[in-house]
Amino acid sequence: MRIAYVTATEILGPQNTGGIQCCNRNLNLLKQAFGEENVFICAITKHKKYLSKSCGNTTVFFSDRRKLSILKNTLQGRLQFGKDVEDSVLQHIKTLGCNVAVLEFSRMGLLQERLPADIKQVLFMHNIEREYIVNLTKKHPSYFILKRAFERNEALAVTKADIVITLNYRDAERLNEYYNRKSELILPITMDDNFVQIEAYKQKTSTSKLQILFVGSLFAPNEHGVTWFINEVMPHADAEFTVVGRDFEQLADKLNRSNVKIVGTVDDLSEYYLNADAVVSPILFGAGMKVKTAEALMYGKPMFATDEALEGYDVDSQENIFRCNSAKEFITSINAYAAREQYISIDDDIRALFLDKHYTPKYISVIHDLITERKRV
Repeated sequence: MRIAYVTATEILGPQNTGGIQCCNRNLNLLKQAFGEENVFICAITKHKKYLSKSCGNTTVFFSDRRKLSILKNTLQGRLQFGKDVEDSVLQHIKTLGCNVAVLEFSRMGLLQERLPADIKQVLFMHNIEREYIVNLTKKHPSYFILKRAFERNEALAVTKADIVITLNYRDAERLNEYYNRKSELILPITMDDNFVQIEAYKQKTSTSKLQILFVGSLFAPNEHGVTWFINEVMPHADAEFTVVGRDFEQLADKLNRSNVKIVGTVDDLSEYYLNADAVVSPILFGAGMKVKTAEALMYGKPMFATDEALEGYDVDSQENIFRCNSAKEFITSINAYAAREQYISIDDDIRALFLDKHYTPKYISVIHDLITERKRV
């Protein structure tokens, strides 16, 4: 089986967003399930510097993302790349002799419509795009111009796909509601286990302030949630709050407080996770699943999180994961935890949940069997 893996996510650069991490997870699953030599990467990028990474089974296509090009593509009903790139990708897939195409995000419906009929199409939906663009335009009204292209591409992508994979049950329900289409597989956020337990960090006496941590890059849901949390919760929380993630340093002057430290971009997150007593995820809106929630589970971290941050995660039986959807709930839960004589900085039950549900190798055979055995519809 020869598989063409098509993505317009910047997988060739740093893995500094949840979307990029999820795409790389999917790619690695395919390589492990079918053999690296049978997976051919079609990577569409806006960075010319990545063109040099075309080699072996990886082919890089450049997409001009200047404003005029984006407008032109949008008027054609396309997202992220134009018809010229679409033509090149399709021609390359044909020359490879692939019998399966795996496509990331439901934003390439026009490309999927033109794939040869004998190629099985596997669509991985990171979220429901028609909902994503509505949320985006609330924050940035100018993005309304993209709404029709998002809706059109997603409708085509779902229609043309032989296999649709969603991240969680919420997206699967929305998929059925909007498109009368069932998801063939719910594949949650997973990752490899990179955690090395250091026993000294496992339990800490409460001789100092409770150390709570947020990890995430600077984009709309994270910025909104962190800003809200700092303004509404931290003045009343018996804790010290650290924010780590790509580009958050841009907001340091605005958000730093006596009990809040904005760190921003770092090379290694492990030290911050190990030093934190708990993780906070005050995400109030969004879509799909939050990769950083799985990462916190991997580190066994107690967590204070909204329903949105926990979407797709079966955590209700966890003693040290607290659902908080209002400032009052965050304040009450954090202060009650801070009053404990000991902080459980690494919870073995949370680690067990990660290994059972969100450990990537457990899904290798699942992906192999689904793609191999599922017949074209």
